[in-house]
Amino acid sequence: MQWHARVYYYFYNKVHSSDEAKELVQLTFIKIWNSRSTLTTAYPFEVQLFKVASSVLIDSFRQKARKKNQVSPLNELAERSGPSNPAQTFEVNDQLEAVMHQLPPMRRKVFELYKVQGYSYKEIAEMLAISVKTVDNHVAQAVKQLKTLLSALALLFFLS
Repeated sequence: MQWHARVYYYFYNKVHSSDEAKELVQLTFIKIWNSRSTLTTAYPFEVQLFKVASSVLIDSFRQKARKKNQVSPLNELAERSGPSNPAQTFEVNDQLEAVMHQLPPMRRKVFELYKVQGYSYKEIAEMLAISVKTVDNHVAQAVKQLKTLLSALALLFFLS
């Protein structure tokens, strides 16, 4: 309990969000617990704890940056079509959802983890117990398949 408050305030001062700070504290203590066998007495626990905390914070910032820089297929389609009304947006969302469901389940899951949720190939490979190369193949195939399907969708959208 003595470390929880210190780590929380460390994160809160960096992210200025109570909920996000709490989540980062949880991730930090989970990482500490999972790597407890590698902790050493050569350094004080506090030093090791805040080293992990700073690593968790950097990972969080990187993940946010990845999400911010990603362009979703829906945004791409909306930019091409110009200004739209809300009814068109709902229609496009429904059609995009239908296109996503045409992907095989594993390919769709890998693609959503990568493009929508912002996980790295390595993180996805660990979560799904597959190789990084398999993740790469799934993403490449999903992009290829979605481009084909979205091209047809865009053509139908512009013709209507």
